[in-house]
Amino acid sequence: MFTVEGTHYHIGRTLGTTYAAQVHANLRVLVHRIGYTPLPLDNTAFVDWMQRQERLIAEYWPWLIDEMQGIADGAGADFRDILLLNLRPWQWDDCRDPSVHCSSLVVHLQNGTVANAGTLDDSREYYCDPLRIVPESGYRFITIPVAGTSWGMRAFNSAGLAIGISSQLLPGLRPSPDAINQDLATRVIAQSCATVDEVRQFCARHPFNQNLVCSDARGGVFCAHATAAGVYELSSSAPYCLTNHIVSDEIRTALTCQGVRTFADLAQSQARRMNLLHFLQRDSQCCADDVRAFIITRDDADPGSITTPGTIVATYANPQVDPGGFWIADPNGNAFAGWTRVVV
Repeated sequence: MFTVEGTHYHIGRTLGTTYAAQVHANLRVLVHRIGYTPLPLDNTAFVDWMQRQERLIAEYWPWLIDEMQGIADGAGADFRDILLLNLRPWQWDDCRDPSVHCSSLVVHLQNGTVANAGTLDDSREYYCDPLRIVPESGYRFITIPVAGTSWGMRAFNSAGLAIGISSQLLPGLRPSPDAINQDLATRVIAQSCATVDEVRQFCARHPFNQNLVCSDARGGVFCAHATAAGVYELSSSAPYCLTNHIVSDEIRTALTCQGVRTFADLAQSQARRMNLLHFLQRDSQCCADDVRAFIITRDDADPGSITTPGTIVATYANPQVDPGGFWIADPNGNAFAGWTRVVV
């Protein structure tokens, strides 16, 4: 576990220096698009979008700009390239393929407390090691970002807030003028929110596209399709689980009225959610070991397997019992075996 602390500029510079080679590799593929379709840098709408995103970040979270500048200086990169990397511009038109294997659930254990678990799946070569970020203000947190970004992905903070995320694309959605990048939103949530009520309020104020399954040290749960045009919270009672698709025909209808042209037919996402729902039949009857074993069991013959060949990390948190402990695992064994408890 790599810990970085201090001012946001210092955090960024440390990460930029530490992961410089990886930052430049990510820029070549994701920003400079070497070997891929180039970004529409001469498209007026794209440039307007990028400038508006920078203004929103500078207005609400100027410390993120400081951190991105630190990353650029530490890695010896151009600030505009680092800013673009942080904005996920390869999905600007929402027509690129998402990462389609992330899964999240919240389950009540036998002792009545709430556990939050799931997986982060993507191309491993883009990512840092798990990081413990200790900022000069706000909560400490652990997350696993793409090198060169100030993103939050799956995360857990020192207030006991656990954040589960899964990507979703909504092509054609008419976004709010204040819509922001989902990964920067998750980072701000990890650093500034203590409870699911605060997450709920943040999502209402700052729209973004992400499936969220969050829980807190009070036992609160927030399970929702956050979208750039508004939040669609699911049932206030169990089961709580999401993968990479919109789960309700009613919500799909509402999003269609907001401009969405099509919904991805993600058969594996649906199979994984069915697997999560099947496990959640054990709500209030399982223990921590049951949840952790379920999450990291990989079966490549089963399209509903929660751990897949692309799983970077699995996470588990139960802050009502263990407020400072975050369990992480590399179920594919590329970095470390089994589950490891780290302290936020």
